[in-house]
Amino acid sequence: MTNTIYDVIIVGAGASGLAAAISAKRKNKDLKIAILEAQKKAGKKILVTGNGRCNLTNTNVNKDFYHGSFDVAPVLKRYSANKLMAYFSALGLVCDTESNGLVYPHSRQASAVLDVLLMEIKRLNIEIICECKVELIRKKSGTFNIKTNNGNYVSKKVVMSCGGKAFPSAGGTGLGLDVIKNLGHKIAPVSPALCPIQVNSSCIKSLKGIRAKAEVTLFDGSKAVKSEVGEVQFTDSALSGICVFNLTTLLPKVKSPVISVNLAKGCSYIELLNLLNDRKKLFANEPIENYFTGLFHKNIGIALLKSVTDKPMTEICKRLSDKEIKALANIIQNWKFECKQCKDFSKAQVMLGGVNGSEVNNYTFESKIVKNLFICGEALDICGDCGGFNLHFAFASGIITGENL
Repeated sequence: MTNTIYDVIIVGAGASGLAAAISAKRKNKDLKIAILEAQKKAGKKILVTGNGRCNLTNTNVNKDFYHGSFDVAPVLKRYSANKLMAYFSALGLVCDTESNGLVYPHSRQASAVLDVLLMEIKRLNIEIICECKVELIRKKSGTFNIKTNNGNYVSKKVVMSCGGKAFPSAGGTGLGLDVIKNLGHKIAPVSPALCPIQVNSSCIKSLKGIRAKAEVTLFDGSKAVKSEVGEVQFTDSALSGICVFNLTTLLPKVKSPVISVNLAKGCSYIELLNLLNDRKKLFANEPIENYFTGLFHKNIGIALLKSVTDKPMTEICKRLSDKEIKALANIIQNWKFECKQCKDFSKAQVMLGGVNGSEVNNYTFESKIVKNLFICGEALDICGDCGGFNLHFAFASGIITGENL
């Protein structure tokens, strides 16, 4: 057991934990701070964000991109994208903003983001203790007793920036939520988000590896819930791609989830019908399997055809009936896939659910249940869409937490 009493112990050396430590130490250089990290190295999850490029914020950031019980508005008012970029610029990180608002390090290397954070941690003499998994925290006589796998620690204040269950390969276990729950907090049910959506479909395996531009709409039965436009990626059992990922934040609230894929966004039904009839004439004596040549990937075309006709794929195109052509037009604009709820955290970028937002001060991140306990980052019940919104919140919530320690 350590004899040191820390001013602040931060649980988790991820984006929010590192930012909180830096912010706190800059405000008060005399604070004795330790970061306890369960993994062998700090910031492992940062390295896998944005496919290793680290999309750290978005110039379009606003509360409409977030979901959950934590009110994010005061955080975004305090730390805009420009202010967060200025924060990283002061650390030496050069960033680029793309036309769609996504902000990346100029090197397009996530390691550059982690490196500047760890360099500042070192300059400020902040201690990081790795392979130190927190098992239990109890508060007694105004201090926190922290039990870990390699000894006990004592601190006047504790920051839980332990993340969630997403990216288990990078250390996402969600065990920190159990520690927070034991301190008296309520935890909203957790589920994977920003991940592929498993579907029930007889044709999905034949589409594995194919990408297609489309509009995707999440339905609850016959009621449209949310639509996104982008590139759909087909796997052997799921729909994937950023446009699909952004539907997952609402999936747990949907009782009868169905995704509709519109492969002809911007084209009216009549325009599409005319196009299909023209193709019937153009390819009149070609096998049906070639009907969509030049328009869709061959396997997508065959899947669409098999859904509306029993004719063999060797039959010629002029044999397609008017009824079948109309059915093709319908399915091209409304190709339905029955969804399964997301359950696999291994492919999830973030976690839905977490510490109930009403129990945490959204200006300071201090717990309303336990004095001098602070909770920030992904441990909170807040989740953003794809596009840098989750990292923005992680960094901003960590910085604000540190300012209030």
